Amino acid sequence: MLARLLPFLLLALSAAAETVEIIRDPFGTPHIFATTAAGAAFGAGYAQAEDRIDALLRNLKAANPGNLDGISPAMRAMLEAYAAGVNRYRANAGITAAQVATFGRQALAQFHGASIFLDRTRSSSGAVLAILDTQANWNADDRPYEMSLSIAQGDVTVAGVAPLGVPFPVTGHSRTIALAWSPAAGSLDQAWAMLTAPNVEGVRKALGGTVPRDFLAGDASGELLSTSMTKGYAFQGTRSEQSSAALHQLLARQNKWSVGLLSELAFSAEVYKAETWQARLSKVDPGHPFTQMLTGWNRRATVDSRPALAFYLFKMELGRDAAALEPPDSLENSRIISALKRAQDRLETKIEFGATFGTLFRIARDGSRKSYPVGGGTVTEAGMEMPRVLSYLKVPTLQVATSGQAAVRIVDLTNPSVSAVSVLMPGVTDEPGSAHFEDQAKELFSKARTKPAFFANRRELERRSSSKKQLIF
Repeated sequence: MLARLLPFLLLALSAAAETVEIIRDPFGTPHIFATTAAGAAFGAGYAQAEDRIDALLRNLKAANPGNLDGISPAMRAMLEAYAAGVNRYRANAGITAAQVATFGRQALAQFHGASIFLDRTRSSSGAVLAILDTQANWNADDRPYEMSLSIAQGDVTVAGVAPLGVPFPVTGHSRTIALAWSPAAGSLDQAWAMLTAPNVEGVRKALGGTVPRDFLAGDASGELLSTSMTKGYAFQGTRSEQSSAALHQLLARQNKWSVGLLSELAFSAEVYKAETWQARLSKVDPGHPFTQMLTGWNRRATVDSRPALAFYLFKMELGRDAAALEPPDSLENSRIISALKRAQDRLETKIEFGATFGTLFRIARDGSRKSYPVGGGTVTEAGMEMPRVLSYLKVPTLQVATSGQAAVRIVDLTNPSVSAVSVLMPGVTDEPGSAHFEDQAKELFSKARTKPAFFANRRELERRSSSKKQLIF
């Protein structure tokens, strides 16, 4: 009897099994294809463990496992599958769904960004445009993890980032919706319901009707959901007064925006109020070549800008007035002329030949012997405030960026398949021996470039894939 039943039992088991495929793009980012949402979560657990196992286990095991009360059966299945994916990669990991749920609740209460959304009145396409910008310390265990999930059941495709240890993107987009997560936005069930909603009304319903502070959502019809919208756009996050003013100033220059223009805004290194210093310098010492280099500068602190470096050096020579955004009335001309001379001397004799802003301002990740040039950010000591959010730590002779923009996606919901993507984390993996340990820092971050989206474009992804793996779930 057992011999007769065995073929049927094996057939039933094989029918229940699901093939999950993980295809990695040229930068190592996993794109997960599955039949069910649980299968996609299993692939996410495996991929995250494959890339960052030590940090992942620290995150999940630090979460005191509670229970799964209040979590829907569908979400529970996803959490159990995610834990199974981690345990498949590391057999003795011992991760449970309860640990994933507890960590998820804690992580979502801290996950934040500085996204910008534009509605149909400001979008050249008529759909919502968004800069999905997540903020983090690049070497922290909860550094955002980028992924995309394509699920056959329900024809669901989503992409974006989440804290390492969460099974699906929480700041990201589908074909019809874009979301920027807020710590006040709710639970894992709500996060998944919002990401898979068809439009902003579906998002509002998932939120329970109340839009939390700092939460942004928009859809393909051009509708924008926010508590802080003005003039057809909304900001997320806490910015300095100067940074907000700089963004308002830039957005006022253009009525209608495209993906390309929005990409420039996301990486903008324009120094706020630098024109006021140029006007003062043109009156104090207009004929000097060093002064003319500063007054002819385009006011952008890009990696290849020598005038931007000269401006930084000049400001630092002003002593107590170095951090001023605009020239104080008390600043004497004699002090300006003296600062110009010292800055010129330093640029020409104490810094390497041909140095630019990126010579002194760098990014380096823990465990790497290399650093790469970077532009933009906030240089408080020199009063240089720029829209691109980066924070620098001064080490002996350099300024090293350690936090700020951690993941950026520029999304046009008219056609998210061709939206620009630039995930600015140093690299997808924590393995120093991997080709993807710092490739994003080298090729994307330092050059303010974007990579192909590969959103719902499996054929192109497979053509350019760095690796492909099939798992049976």
